[in-house]
Amino acid sequence: MPISVTARDVPEIRARMTAWTRDPGPDGAANWLQFFLGPQPDKATESRVFGRSDDVAATIAGTLAAQFPVAELFYVSSDMTELARTAATTLTDYRLHPEDLPAPVGMMVYAEPPVANPADHHDGVSIVSWGPGRGGLWVHRWQRPAANDVARLGRFLATLPRDEAIRCGERAATRPEPHPDAPPTPEEGFDFFASGLLPNLRRAPVPPSFTPPHGYDWQGLTPMEYTDMDGWPGEVTAATLGDEARQLAEASLTLDRTILATWLLMGQTIVRSEDITAPRGARRRMARDTPDVDPTVRYIDLRRARTEPSDHSDTTTSTREYRHRWVVRGHWRNQWYASRNDHRPIWIEPHLAGPEDAPLLGGDRVNVLRR
Repeated sequence: MPISVTARDVPEIRARMTAWTRDPGPDGAANWLQFFLGPQPDKATESRVFGRSDDVAATIAGTLAAQFPVAELFYVSSDMTELARTAATTLTDYRLHPEDLPAPVGMMVYAEPPVANPADHHDGVSIVSWGPGRGGLWVHRWQRPAANDVARLGRFLATLPRDEAIRCGERAATRPEPHPDAPPTPEEGFDFFASGLLPNLRRAPVPPSFTPPHGYDWQGLTPMEYTDMDGWPGEVTAATLGDEARQLAEASLTLDRTILATWLLMGQTIVRSEDITAPRGARRRMARDTPDVDPTVRYIDLRRARTEPSDHSDTTTSTREYRHRWVVRGHWRNQWYASRNDHRPIWIEPHLAGPEDAPLLGGDRVNVLRR
C-alpha cells in the first residue's frame, strides 16, 4: 500500500532531497548516482547532451544540488492528476516554450502516480523535478522504491568491506548456474546478486541506504529541447531496458505527455492554486537542516464549476441520482499567440458535473487537438 503524501509534506520532502544532494558521503547523491548510473551509463550513446568524455553522474548530481534549493513547489490533487492523465491521451506533438512551464525551476508532486502500468518501472513515479540543463530543459522522475529483497540484500552488501563485496561478485563467476530443481543456497544467491553489481562495486562504494534516504528513487532524466518533437527526446534512465525496451519507451512517453499536459493545464482558468506551508514541526527541522529552502508549496486543483441545466430540463422534479462526477465538454484548442508566432494548446471550458463527494470519471468527452 503506497504511503499517502499531502501537500504539507512536500516542503520537507524537498528539504530531504536537498540535503541528499549536498551530502558528500556514500549515502549522498554524488555517490548514489556514480554507483547506479556511472560516469557513462551502459545504454548511453553520444548525444547533444552528453559526450563520451563527460562524467554523467557527476553532472546530474551537481545540477540537482543547484536546482532543488530554489525549485518552486507544486502539489497536484487527485482530480487534477486524473484530468491531466485523460487530457494527455489526445495531446498531439507540441512545440514547448519556456513560458509554458509553471516555474523555470520546479518540483511537482502528484497525489497519486499519473501513469498506472504495473508492467513497467514508471508505474510508481509521483514526483517530477525540472530546471535548465545542457541542451534545454532537464526533467527528472522520482518514485517510491518497492520494499523487496533487492533493497535488503543491497543494504547488507553495503555493510561489507568493499574488496570483500567485490570478491563475492567475482566468486559467483566460478559457480555453475543453479539448476531449476536445486535452488541456490543463501550464500550462492547472495554471490549471484553481488555479481550483477560488479561494475557498480568497482566504480563506487555501495550506498548504505541502497535507495536514497529521502525515500524516492531517481528513475530517469529526459533532456528536452524547446523545439518541434515527436513526443519527447530519448531519456537517460536508471533502468536496464533489455527485451522490455519497447514497452518501457511507450510508458515513458505516456508519462512525459502527462507531465506536459499538467503544465499546460496549470496555466488555464479551470485550475485554482493555493499556497500552503509545512507544519510547524517540519518547518523547525527544515530551519535546522536546510535553512535556505522555502517551506511553502502551491496546491493545484480543479475549480468547482457547476453544470448549467438545459432549458428543457426540470431540475426540481428530476429523481435521477448520479454516483460519479465527470468532466463535461473538455477539449483542446490550438490558440494562436502572435507574441511568439506559434500556437499553444488551450483546454476549453471543462467543468465538473455530479455530486462533489462522488468519485471522478476520466472525462467522457475529450476531443483531439488539431492545428
